[in-house]
Amino acid sequence: MRSSWAARARATSPPKAPDLVLLADLTLITLADAKNWPVAQSQEIIRIPHATWSISLTQLDAGAFVDVLIPITTVEARAAGARRIREAKTAIRDGRYEHAVALARAALHPVRGACDTHKVNMEALKKKPADRDQEKRWAVFIQSAFNLFSGAPHDDAGTTENFTWTRADAVAAVTAAAALLAGLEDLP
Repeated sequence: MRSSWAARARATSPPKAPDLVLLADLTLITLADAKNWPVAQSQEIIRIPHATWSISLTQLDAGAFVDVLIPITTVEARAAGARRIREAKTAIRDGRYEHAVALARAALHPVRGACDTHKVNMEALKKKPADRDQEKRWAVFIQSAFNLFSGAPHDDAGTTENFTWTRADAVAAVTAAAALLAGLEDLP
């Protein structure tokens, strides 16, 4: 069963967020030589990347945009995670939502390793949610995100084979994974 936020997002989100493409018809005339009027005509395509125009929307109070900087470190697993986030953003732009979620899942591997999430999550599940400390709550969140995103690369009979991924799902997965990966910046 899908949550209500996902249903609302599907209803209000466009199929994908492409670049803004403008076509300009240009006509250049000279007033000094009217016999050759018009002197030149041309069409120019102006492409404004999604990241640029979406930021501009926030300045108009017509939308909101979140960008997460993931520092590329010498820790190979974290650098690989950052590359996966970049690939996932491209997949979203291209309308390949399931692939974007699978890449977000892969980007969580260094987070899970650095935080020993699986072990801490298992300890956390033995307690009532209200009795968990902050570390255990983060572990539950990270492990839950990983488990949810695992539905993208797997087609398990009766469960994940029936998963469908929307643009809103992919954006949520990639944003969450990017933020969690960026959180490793202060760890050795």
